Amino acid sequence: MNYSEKKTNMVFLAVAVLIELSLLLTGQTGWDMLQYAILGILLLVISIIDYYFYVIPDKLLAAALALYILLSVLSGDSVLEIGSCLILQGVLASLPLLLFVLLADFITGMETMGFGDIKLFYVLGVYLGAAEACLTLFLACIVALIWNVILLHHKKRQMFPFGPSISIAAWLVILWGKPVLEWYTGLWG
Repeated sequence: MNYSEKKTNMVFLAVAVLIELSLLLTGQTGWDMLQYAILGILLLVISIIDYYFYVIPDKLLAAALALYILLSVLSGDSVLEIGSCLILQGVLASLPLLLFVLLADFITGMETMGFGDIKLFYVLGVYLGAAEACLTLFLACIVALIWNVILLHHKKRQMFPFGPSISIAAWLVILWGKPVLEWYTGLWG
């Protein structure tokens, strides 16, 4: 194993440990913790691939859904609960984004966002729920904006993968999304 491979393995190990520690610190336990830990590792892999190759592999998204179903069955969720997440939550999270992207593509005459990003939001809708996925989209736009400002400050204009921003935002939502949504909905209730 060369130095680069060792360094990459150490980074993966460090991030996996940080994922576990952050889940423990927020009180996640049992099946939820395992589900979010697996999602966190998949988000890390998706981010790295999207950053370097500008693609979010369908096989990783399919694996994420298969693992969600397996863990849901093992945790005792009913078929109705699993189906609701797979159909309702996933579609509610991704369909508005899909429609917006199609409209933006039509108006601009060019691709504004890859469909891998939209499929990733479907997966996040399944894992997190539609409301948390919407919060993830909002935070991902903020993360992407900050990233773009930093790149422009360093005069590096380049194509920009959205997957890492989505992944960072999703992890923030996993850790602190529920209290933020409770606070926000409390403003109107």
